[in-house]
Amino acid sequence: MWIEGVKKIPVLTYTQARQALARGKYPLFLILHGEAHYLSRKLIRELRNLLAKSDELEYLEWDEEASDTDIFTSLTTIPIWLTKRLVVINRAQTAELKNYLKVNNPRLVCVLHIDTKLKKSDIPEAENCWVVECSPPKGRDLVKWLSEEAAANGKELPASSIEYLRFTCGDDPAVLAGEIEKAAVYLGNEKRITVDILKKVGSRTAGRTLFEFVDAVAEHKGNLALEIAGELLAQGNHPVLLVSMLARHYLQMLEAAYLLREGVAAQDLPTQMGVHPYVGKKLVKQIRSSGIKEIEKVLFSLLELDLSIKQGKGSPELLLAAFLGEVC
Repeated sequence: MWIEGVKKIPVLTYTQARQALARGKYPLFLILHGEAHYLSRKLIRELRNLLAKSDELEYLEWDEEASDTDIFTSLTTIPIWLTKRLVVINRAQTAELKNYLKVNNPRLVCVLHIDTKLKKSDIPEAENCWVVECSPPKGRDLVKWLSEEAAANGKELPASSIEYLRFTCGDDPAVLAGEIEKAAVYLGNEKRITVDILKKVGSRTAGRTLFEFVDAVAEHKGNLALEIAGELLAQGNHPVLLVSMLARHYLQMLEAAYLLREGVAAQDLPTQMGVHPYVGKKLVKQIRSSGIKEIEKVLFSLLELDLSIKQGKGSPELLLAAFLGEVC
Protein backbone atom coordinates (compact mmCIF):
# COMPACT_ATOMS: atom_id res chain seq x y z
CA MET A 1 0.00 0.00 0.00
CA TRP A 2 1.35 3.43 -0.93
CA ILE A 3 1.18 6.65 1.04
CA GLU A 4 -0.28 8.98 -1.56
CA GLY A 5 -0.79 12.72 -1.89
CA VAL A 6 2.18 13.67 0.28
CA LYS A 7 3.99 16.79 -0.93
CA LYS A 8 6.27 17.33 2.03
CA ILE A 9 8.19 14.38 3.38
CA PRO A 10 6.62 13.05 6.57
CA VAL A 11 9.11 12.81 9.43
CA LEU A 12 8.35 9.72 11.52
CA THR A 13 9.75 8.34 14.72
CA TYR A 14 11.17 4.83 14.70
CA THR A 15 8.06 3.54 16.53
CA GLN A 16 5.68 5.26 14.10
CA ALA A 17 7.53 3.75 11.13
CA ARG A 18 7.33 0.25 12.64
CA GLN A 19 3.63 0.67 13.31
CA ALA A 20 3.01 1.82 9.74
CA LEU A 21 4.94 -1.14 8.32
CA ALA A 22 2.95 -3.46 10.59
CA ARG A 23 -0.24 -2.07 8.97
CA GLY A 24 1.17 -2.85 5.51
CA LYS A 25 2.07 0.73 4.60
CA TYR A 26 5.38 1.72 3.05
CA PRO A 27 6.76 4.54 0.91
CA LEU A 28 8.58 4.61 -2.41
CA PHE A 29 11.65 6.05 -0.64
CA LEU A 30 12.64 5.61 2.97
CA ILE A 31 15.39 7.84 4.41
CA LEU A 32 16.90 6.41 7.59
CA HIS A 33 19.33 8.61 9.52
CA GLY A 34 21.00 8.49 12.93
CA GLU A 35 23.62 6.54 14.86
CA ALA A 36 21.51 3.54 15.96
CA HIS A 37 22.35 1.15 13.12
CA TYR A 38 20.56 -1.72 14.87
CA LEU A 39 17.25 0.16 14.58
CA SER A 40 17.91 1.04 10.93
CA ARG A 41 18.68 -2.57 10.05
CA LYS A 42 15.57 -3.75 11.87
CA LEU A 43 13.35 -1.42 9.83
CA ILE A 44 15.03 -2.61 6.63
CA ARG A 45 14.37 -6.27 7.59
CA GLU A 46 10.71 -5.52 8.38
CA LEU A 47 10.27 -3.66 5.09
CA ARG A 48 11.89 -6.51 3.20
CA ASN A 49 9.64 -9.09 4.88
CA LEU A 50 6.56 -6.97 4.12
CA LEU A 51 7.42 -6.63 0.43
CA ALA A 52 8.24 -10.33 0.11
CA LYS A 53 4.77 -11.26 1.39
CA SER A 54 2.94 -9.60 -1.50
CA ASP A 55 5.43 -9.87 -4.39
CA GLU A 56 8.41 -11.65 -5.83
CA LEU A 57 11.22 -9.53 -4.44
CA GLU A 58 14.59 -8.64 -5.89
CA TYR A 59 16.94 -7.30 -3.22
CA LEU A 60 20.04 -5.19 -3.85
CA GLU A 61 22.29 -3.47 -1.34
CA TRP A 62 25.06 -0.96 -2.08
CA ASP A 63 27.82 0.49 0.09
CA GLU A 64 30.05 3.56 -0.32
CA GLU A 65 32.39 1.67 -2.68
CA ALA A 66 29.69 1.20 -5.32
CA SER A 67 29.82 3.40 -8.42
CA ASP A 68 27.11 5.96 -9.13
CA THR A 69 26.46 4.21 -12.45
CA ASP A 70 25.70 0.88 -10.78
CA ILE A 71 23.50 2.50 -8.16
CA PHE A 72 21.41 4.53 -10.63
CA THR A 73 21.12 1.54 -12.98
CA SER A 74 19.59 -0.48 -10.14
CA LEU A 75 17.21 2.37 -9.38
CA THR A 76 16.05 3.15 -12.91
CA THR A 77 15.82 -0.22 -14.68
CA ILE A 78 12.57 -2.12 -14.32
CA PRO A 79 13.14 -5.67 -13.00
CA ILE A 80 12.15 -8.60 -15.21
CA TRP A 81 8.94 -10.55 -14.61
CA LEU A 82 7.44 -7.45 -12.97
CA THR A 83 8.91 -8.32 -9.58
CA LYS A 84 9.39 -5.70 -6.90
CA ARG A 85 12.94 -4.41 -6.35
CA LEU A 86 14.19 -3.22 -2.96
CA VAL A 87 17.42 -1.24 -3.15
CA VAL A 88 19.31 -0.25 0.00
CA ILE A 89 22.01 2.44 -0.35
CA ASN A 90 24.22 2.46 2.73
CA ARG A 91 26.04 5.62 3.80
CA ALA A 92 24.14 7.64 1.23
CA GLN A 93 25.50 11.12 0.69
CA THR A 94 23.26 14.04 1.65
CA ALA A 95 24.16 15.86 -1.56
CA GLU A 96 22.77 12.97 -3.63
CA LEU A 97 19.37 12.78 -1.92
CA LYS A 98 17.56 15.01 -4.45
CA ASN A 99 18.90 12.99 -7.38
CA TYR A 100 17.82 9.70 -5.83
CA LEU A 101 14.34 11.04 -5.05
CA LYS A 102 13.81 12.09 -8.69
CA VAL A 103 13.87 8.47 -9.85
CA ASN A 104 10.51 7.29 -11.17
CA ASN A 105 10.32 3.49 -11.21
CA PRO A 106 6.95 1.86 -10.41
CA ARG A 107 8.58 -1.40 -9.28
CA LEU A 108 11.14 0.22 -6.99
CA VAL A 109 11.32 0.72 -3.24
CA CYS A 110 14.52 2.42 -2.09
CA VAL A 111 16.08 2.84 1.36
CA LEU A 112 18.64 5.63 1.79
CA HIS A 113 20.67 4.87 4.90
CA ILE A 114 22.62 7.83 6.34
CA ASP A 115 24.97 7.29 9.31
CA THR A 116 24.58 10.74 10.84
CA LYS A 117 21.57 12.76 11.92
CA LEU A 118 20.10 14.95 9.19
CA LYS A 119 19.43 18.65 9.62
CA LYS A 120 16.00 19.95 8.59
CA SER A 121 17.64 21.87 5.76
CA ASP A 122 19.05 18.60 4.38
CA ILE A 123 15.61 17.07 3.87
CA PRO A 124 14.30 17.79 0.35
CA GLU A 125 10.62 17.90 -0.61
CA ALA A 126 9.35 14.76 -2.29
CA GLU A 127 6.31 12.54 -2.63
CA ASN A 128 6.06 8.95 -1.43
CA CYS A 129 8.94 9.31 0.99
CA TRP A 130 9.40 8.99 4.76
CA VAL A 131 12.24 10.29 6.90
CA VAL A 132 12.88 8.23 10.03
CA GLU A 133 15.38 9.17 12.72
CA CYS A 134 17.10 6.07 14.10
CA SER A 135 18.86 7.41 17.17
CA PRO A 136 19.20 5.52 20.46
CA PRO A 137 15.98 6.03 22.47
CA LYS A 138 16.33 7.94 25.74
CA GLY A 139 14.37 8.30 28.97
CA ARG A 140 10.72 7.30 28.70
CA ASP A 141 11.16 6.39 25.03
CA LEU A 142 13.83 3.87 26.02
CA VAL A 143 11.61 2.37 28.73
CA LYS A 144 8.77 2.02 26.23
CA TRP A 145 11.09 0.55 23.60
CA LEU A 146 12.45 -2.05 26.02
CA SER A 147 8.91 -3.12 26.94
CA GLU A 148 8.03 -3.40 23.24
CA GLU A 149 11.14 -5.49 22.54
CA ALA A 150 10.21 -7.87 25.35
CA ALA A 151 6.61 -8.07 24.09
CA ALA A 152 7.87 -8.83 20.57
CA ASN A 153 9.63 -11.84 22.11
CA GLY A 154 6.43 -12.83 23.93
CA LYS A 155 7.75 -11.75 27.34
CA GLU A 156 7.11 -9.22 30.09
CA LEU A 157 9.83 -6.90 31.38
CA PRO A 158 9.19 -5.54 34.90
CA ALA A 159 10.38 -2.05 35.88
CA SER A 160 13.21 -3.50 38.01
CA SER A 161 14.52 -5.45 35.01
CA ILE A 162 14.37 -2.35 32.83
CA GLU A 163 16.41 -0.42 35.41
CA TYR A 164 18.95 -3.25 35.58
CA LEU A 165 19.34 -3.40 31.80
CA ARG A 166 19.76 0.36 31.49
CA PHE A 167 22.39 0.41 34.23
CA THR A 168 24.43 -2.56 33.01
CA CYS A 169 24.10 -2.14 29.22
CA GLY A 170 23.68 1.60 28.69
CA ASP A 171 21.57 2.90 25.81
CA ASP A 172 22.86 0.75 22.93
CA PRO A 173 19.73 -0.80 21.33
CA ALA A 174 21.69 -3.70 19.84
CA VAL A 175 23.14 -4.73 23.21
CA LEU A 176 19.81 -4.29 25.01
CA ALA A 177 17.88 -6.27 22.40
CA GLY A 178 20.49 -9.02 22.54
CA GLU A 179 20.11 -9.38 26.31
CA ILE A 180 16.31 -9.52 26.02
CA GLU A 181 16.49 -12.12 23.26
CA LYS A 182 18.88 -14.34 25.27
CA ALA A 183 16.60 -14.10 28.30
CA ALA A 184 13.55 -14.96 26.17
CA VAL A 185 15.23 -18.07 24.76
CA TYR A 186 16.38 -19.13 28.23
CA LEU A 187 12.89 -18.73 29.72
CA GLY A 188 11.07 -20.89 27.20
CA ASN A 189 7.36 -20.75 28.06
CA GLU A 190 7.82 -18.55 31.14
CA LYS A 191 6.78 -14.92 30.69
CA ARG A 192 8.59 -12.62 33.13
CA ILE A 193 12.17 -11.57 32.50
CA THR A 194 13.39 -10.95 36.04
CA VAL A 195 16.68 -9.40 37.16
CA ASP A 196 17.87 -12.86 38.27
CA ILE A 197 17.26 -14.23 34.79
CA LEU A 198 19.14 -11.31 33.20
CA LYS A 199 22.08 -11.96 35.53
CA LYS A 200 22.12 -15.65 34.59
CA VAL A 201 22.17 -15.11 30.83
CA GLY A 202 23.98 -11.74 30.70
CA SER A 203 27.21 -11.31 28.79
CA ARG A 204 30.22 -10.89 31.04
CA THR A 205 31.72 -7.97 29.14
CA ALA A 206 34.53 -5.89 30.62
CA GLY A 207 32.14 -3.05 31.44
CA ARG A 208 29.71 -5.27 33.31
CA THR A 209 32.43 -7.12 35.15
CA LEU A 210 33.79 -3.84 36.53
CA PHE A 211 30.41 -3.17 38.12
CA GLU A 212 30.21 -6.76 39.38
CA PHE A 213 33.66 -6.38 40.91
CA VAL A 214 32.69 -3.20 42.76
CA ASP A 215 29.47 -4.80 44.03
CA ALA A 216 31.32 -7.91 45.22
CA VAL A 217 33.71 -5.78 47.28
CA ALA A 218 30.96 -3.54 48.69
CA GLU A 219 28.97 -6.64 49.68
CA HIS A 220 32.03 -8.30 51.31
CA LYS A 221 32.09 -11.25 48.88
CA GLY A 222 35.84 -11.80 49.02
CA ASN A 223 36.17 -14.94 46.88
CA LEU A 224 33.96 -13.52 44.14
CA ALA A 225 35.82 -10.20 44.22
CA LEU A 226 39.16 -12.01 43.79
CA GLU A 227 37.77 -14.10 40.92
CA ILE A 228 36.42 -11.09 39.03
CA ALA A 229 39.58 -9.06 39.73
CA GLY A 230 41.62 -11.86 38.14
CA GLU A 231 39.30 -11.81 35.13
CA LEU A 232 39.65 -8.05 34.76
CA LEU A 233 43.44 -8.10 35.06
CA ALA A 234 43.60 -10.91 32.47
CA GLN A 235 41.59 -8.69 30.10
CA GLY A 236 44.36 -6.09 30.34
CA ASN A 237 42.74 -3.70 32.83
CA HIS A 238 45.31 -1.93 35.02
CA PRO A 239 44.96 -2.36 38.81
CA VAL A 240 44.76 1.45 39.16
CA LEU A 241 41.50 1.36 37.16
CA LEU A 242 40.01 -1.13 39.61
CA VAL A 243 41.12 1.02 42.55
CA SER A 244 39.60 4.16 41.01
CA MET A 245 36.30 2.38 40.36
CA LEU A 246 36.20 1.22 43.98
CA ALA A 247 37.01 4.71 45.27
CA ARG A 248 34.25 6.22 43.12
CA HIS A 249 31.72 3.73 44.45
CA TYR A 250 32.71 4.10 48.10
CA LEU A 251 32.47 7.89 47.78
CA GLN A 252 28.91 7.36 46.51
CA MET A 253 28.23 5.07 49.46
CA LEU A 254 29.55 7.73 51.85
CA GLU A 255 27.38 10.44 50.29
CA ALA A 256 24.33 8.16 50.40
CA ALA A 257 24.99 7.26 54.05
CA TYR A 258 25.15 10.91 55.08
CA LEU A 259 21.98 11.76 53.14
CA LEU A 260 20.09 8.90 54.79
CA ARG A 261 21.35 9.99 58.20
CA GLU A 262 20.07 13.51 57.47
CA GLY A 263 16.58 12.13 56.85
CA VAL A 264 16.42 11.71 53.07
CA ALA A 265 14.05 8.86 52.22
CA ALA A 266 15.61 5.84 50.49
CA GLN A 267 13.32 6.22 47.47
CA ASP A 268 14.44 9.85 47.04
CA LEU A 269 18.15 9.00 47.13
CA PRO A 270 18.63 8.60 43.34
CA THR A 271 17.11 12.04 42.69
CA GLN A 272 19.18 13.70 45.42
CA MET A 273 22.42 12.13 44.18
CA GLY A 274 21.69 12.28 40.46
CA VAL A 275 22.23 8.55 39.98
CA HIS A 276 20.24 5.81 38.26
CA PRO A 277 17.43 4.31 40.42
CA TYR A 278 19.06 0.89 40.21
CA VAL A 279 22.29 2.37 41.63
CA GLY A 280 20.31 4.02 44.42
CA LYS A 281 18.74 0.71 45.44
CA LYS A 282 22.11 -1.02 45.49
CA LEU A 283 23.68 1.74 47.59
CA VAL A 284 20.93 1.47 50.21
CA LYS A 285 21.39 -2.29 50.35
CA GLN A 286 25.18 -2.05 50.66
CA ILE A 287 25.13 0.70 53.29
CA ARG A 288 23.13 -1.56 55.62
CA SER A 289 26.22 -3.73 56.11
CA SER A 290 28.73 -0.84 56.24
CA GLY A 291 28.65 2.10 58.63
CA ILE A 292 30.04 5.54 57.86
CA LYS A 293 33.25 4.87 59.83
CA GLU A 294 33.86 1.64 57.92
CA ILE A 295 33.28 3.35 54.57
CA GLU A 296 35.73 6.11 55.52
CA LYS A 297 38.28 3.47 56.59
CA VAL A 298 37.97 1.71 53.21
CA LEU A 299 38.44 5.03 51.38
CA PHE A 300 41.62 5.69 53.37
CA SER A 301 42.87 2.18 52.53
CA LEU A 302 42.11 2.78 48.85
CA LEU A 303 44.16 5.99 48.95
CA GLU A 304 47.10 4.07 50.45
CA LEU A 305 46.68 1.29 47.88
CA ASP A 306 46.66 3.77 45.01
CA LEU A 307 49.87 5.42 46.27
CA SER A 308 51.56 2.05 46.84
CA ILE A 309 50.80 0.89 43.29
CA LYS A 310 51.92 4.17 41.70
CA GLN A 311 55.12 4.31 43.80
CA GLY A 312 56.00 0.72 42.94
CA LYS A 313 55.98 -0.59 46.51
CA GLY A 314 55.12 -4.10 45.37
CA SER A 315 53.36 -6.16 42.73
CA PRO A 316 50.09 -4.31 41.87
CA GLU A 317 48.24 -7.62 41.69
CA LEU A 318 49.47 -8.75 45.13
CA LEU A 319 48.76 -5.33 46.67
CA LEU A 320 45.21 -5.45 45.29
CA ALA A 321 44.70 -9.02 46.54
CA ALA A 322 45.92 -8.04 50.02
CA PHE A 323 43.51 -5.09 50.08
CA LEU A 324 40.59 -7.34 49.07
CA GLY A 325 41.50 -9.82 51.78
CA GLU A 326 41.49 -7.04 54.38
CA VAL A 327 38.27 -5.35 53.28
CA CYS A 328 36.21 -8.45 52.46
